[in-house]
Amino acid sequence: MRYAFCGMLVALSAALVWQAIQLSGPATVYPLVVTSGALIFSLSYAVMRAVNGWDEGAVPFAMPRSSLPRVTAFVLVWLAYVLLLPYGGFILATWLGLLASLAIVRGRLGLVDAMSTALFVAVLALLMKAVLYVPVPQGWLDQSLEILLYRIR
Repeated sequence: MRYAFCGMLVALSAALVWQAIQLSGPATVYPLVVTSGALIFSLSYAVMRAVNGWDEGAVPFAMPRSSLPRVTAFVLVWLAYVLLLPYGGFILATWLGLLASLAIVRGRLGLVDAMSTALFVAVLALLMKAVLYVPVPQGWLDQSLEILLYRIR
């Protein structure tokens, strides 16, 4: 059964690479890199498992009950991110998602955390828009960044 799931993962990755190849223009780069990476890693994992076999004596993954609320909150944050993305736009939704995740993981937030996360999201948004040409959901911050980019060019 595990080999079947590995095979399905390889097949799905290969199908996504094939779809990415069908795209045209500069927007092809990002999906092609990501899907190719997924194909390479899933193929290498499948080969590694075929050569080394499965470790049947390993202890299955278990999560302590005390961390269940934090893991649940983390998952809920990223589900909320998907719902907020079309309304708040990429920059705002990503900043809030990363900030909330950081608060869950670290247990506290400071001004430096908020500012560094904002800087990271701004650089990521610039990379997505100006370098990789990846279309992202537009909010008012995203539109402002786009206007600024066109004025600079």
